[in-house]
Amino acid sequence: MSSAVPPTPASAARRRGLRRALTGYELAVVVPLAAWLSYEAIRRAGMFARPALLFWIVAIAVVDLMPVGLTGGVQMSLSFPIELAVAILYGPVLAAFITLFGSFDPRELKGKIRPLKATFIRAQVAWSIAAESAVFHTLGELHSPWYRLAPAVLAAIAAGYLVNALCVAFYLRMDSGVPLRQGMAAMHVGSPREFLLSYVGLSLFGLVTAQFFLHEGLWSVVVFVGPLVFGRQMYFKSRALSDRLTEQNGLLAEQARQLQQHLDREQNAVAELRELNRMKSEFVAVASHELRTPLTTIIGYAKTLRRPEFTGDAALREEFLATMERQGDRLLRLVENLLAASNVEHDRKALSLDSVDLSDLIRGAVEALGANASRVRLEVASDIPVLITDGDKLTRILTNLLDNALKYSPPASASEVHATRSGEWVSIEVRDQGIGIESAELGRIFDRFYQADSSPTRSFNGVGLGLSLVKELVEVLGATIEVSSDPGVGSVFTVGLPFMHPSVEAGSFPTLTDLVASS
Repeated sequence: MSSAVPPTPASAARRRGLRRALTGYELAVVVPLAAWLSYEAIRRAGMFARPALLFWIVAIAVVDLMPVGLTGGVQMSLSFPIELAVAILYGPVLAAFITLFGSFDPRELKGKIRPLKATFIRAQVAWSIAAESAVFHTLGELHSPWYRLAPAVLAAIAAGYLVNALCVAFYLRMDSGVPLRQGMAAMHVGSPREFLLSYVGLSLFGLVTAQFFLHEGLWSVVVFVGPLVFGRQMYFKSRALSDRLTEQNGLLAEQARQLQQHLDREQNAVAELRELNRMKSEFVAVASHELRTPLTTIIGYAKTLRRPEFTGDAALREEFLATMERQGDRLLRLVENLLAASNVEHDRKALSLDSVDLSDLIRGAVEALGANASRVRLEVASDIPVLITDGDKLTRILTNLLDNALKYSPPASASEVHATRSGEWVSIEVRDQGIGIESAELGRIFDRFYQADSSPTRSFNGVGLGLSLVKELVEVLGATIEVSSDPGVGSVFTVGLPFMHPSVEAGSFPTLTDLVASS
């Protein structure tokens, strides 16, 4: 169950102030009109005693029962031609009187609007018709020639429209905060050009209605205006239906666009799944090959050593055992990389930070290469302090970079490791003299399972995990890695490592000054 939020004193005061302002605006429109008509009724009492006035009041009232809804809840009456005929036939006083008592909002019958607001609506329409009558009778009369009559009618409807639109726009501005221009635009039906033509056309009907009344009497007005009003209402209803259909079409178009976006995302997801499936198949094939090769070598040499003729040959046994050991190390590194790649997300959270001597760590990584250790040249600067980092992850980074350097270099060539200090960072370079990397492939070498040559007949072993694992571990250590390469000459991988891991809290380890001093 939800409860309404009680209004704050400030919001309640604003609402009271708004109601007072609207009431003041309504009275400012109603009171002057009532005073003016009362004064004229006292001054010229016989002026209102005309039977025709009642006919026009009833005609406007009947037509006002069929309003058309516009934007923002504004209601437009279809009685405009009749009201214009009244403005042409009578002076401002009688025109305002007929309109005040004839025009009304249908909501009055249902008690949906306040009496003052209903009177305000009547009054603002009466003011607009009075303005039309005043302008028309200033510029011409019903018996004037057409070159005076036409401008007089156009000027009259312009004046009446301006008064009516401003009254409505000011009310909407005070009541709902609608800008004046938007409030006046709410009076339009269709495009501005269509509305203007419609307004001018209706004014001509108003002029013809006045002529019919003057020459034929009341019955001609009923016969002429009845079908006009009915047709006009059908037009507005069809227009409203067209607007709703346009809105629905827009909604359907938006839904179609969203469905297309969902379809595109689904198609992209399917394409990604297909690519992942392809990569999985390639990985399984390559991994099977990489696992089978050292296993086949180990099993083959083991079976050979069991044969009696090799029992007494110590040199041959030592050679076979060394080969088996190398293949076992290769197999172990492959399995370790697979396990590390699968646990990299866990490793991001399972940091084991400690003091690390970079020189000892690099030498240990090189010695772990076994027979290939002799192919690596080291150069570690003496001003590098003790690091606060994860030694195991840094060792795995160096091992994979060295493995990669030796794998793609000629057997007789040497790879180099240089470690230098750069501010509060250490720069570790692993340089080889291998085949190099094409510039088009530099952006993909850190992708998981990517290899420049992934065909079954490729010259180099591996499953494409080493460099991707290096990239992920570098991020875990808060470090950076860059690569530069010259095809046919070699490649240089540069790891930038901070002296202290970014996650280290103040006071948990010696300060950087202490580390430099201790070195």
